[in-house]
Amino acid sequence: MTRKPLLIFLLTLFLTALQVQWAGPADGYDAGTISVLSPEVLGAYPGVLLLFLLAVFARRQLPLLRQAAICTGLLAIYWLLANYVTFDIRVASWSTFSPLEIWAHVLPASVASIAACGAAFFCASWLILRETRWNKAG
Repeated sequence: MTRKPLLIFLLTLFLTALQVQWAGPADGYDAGTISVLSPEVLGAYPGVLLLFLLAVFARRQLPLLRQAAICTGLLAIYWLLANYVTFDIRVASWSTFSPLEIWAHVLPASVASIAACGAAFFCASWLILRETRWNKAG
C-alpha cells in the first residue's frame, strides 16, 4: 500500500473516532465493550469507501480540491448518520423518541464536531493528495 491511501485511511479512522466520541451521547455507553458502533469500527467503513473513490477520481484526473471536497461531504453525511444511529441505540432505545425528536437532539450535538473534523479532514486530505514527492516510484 502506498503512503497516500494509507494516510487518508488513518486520517479517516482517527477523525471518525474523534467525531463520534465528541458528538456521541455520554449516557448508555459501556467503553469496555467493542461493538459495531465502536468509533474505531465505524471509521473503517468510510475509510474503505473513500479509498475506492479516490482511486476512481485519480483515474478520471479530477482536480484535487474537488476530490477533497467530495470526500469531505460524503464523510460529513456518514458522520451525521452515525451520530443518529448511535443516539438511537444508546439513548432513544431507553425511551420513546420519534425520529424527529432524535434529529432534534442529534443535529445540534453534531454541528460543531462535524464542522471541526470536516475542516481538518478537508485540509489534511488536500495536503496529502497535493504532495508530489510520494508520486515517485520506489
